[in-house]
Amino acid sequence: MLKKGLIASVAVLALLVLMFRPALLKTDTQTRLLALFRWQSGEIKFVNSVTQRPVVIRFNIGSRFHNFSILTDEATEEYYSHGLYDLKRAVSKDSTMTLKFCSMKGISVTVGFYRIHVQDGCLEVSILWKI
Repeated sequence: MLKKGLIASVAVLALLVLMFRPALLKTDTQTRLLALFRWQSGEIKFVNSVTQRPVVIRFNIGSRFHNFSILTDEATEEYYSHGLYDLKRAVSKDSTMTLKFCSMKGISVTVGFYRIHVQDGCLEVSILWKI
């Protein structure tokens, strides 16, 4: 009976380790470790400094940041893509280990359990390893 309980505990622990994604957050003023999980998601919010329109980028957390989507107005989409490609389709295919943003006006990033706001500075969130 004890052996079955131990095996079950080890299995649960192994599953949690596989789902866990340690990440490092760096801003101009701090560096800290984040605990992220595969089922979580994130969101980046800012105002485009040229079009003055809001932009929201959403994504999922897995072995990498992936499944990006962008919500903004048509003029801002045109600004980013120069009319050469479908911006929403292009970002949906992206995946990356690192998110890096700088903003003078301000940017809010929600990743997993954490919400970070930076104004007149930069922030970077990097998944430390993938399994």
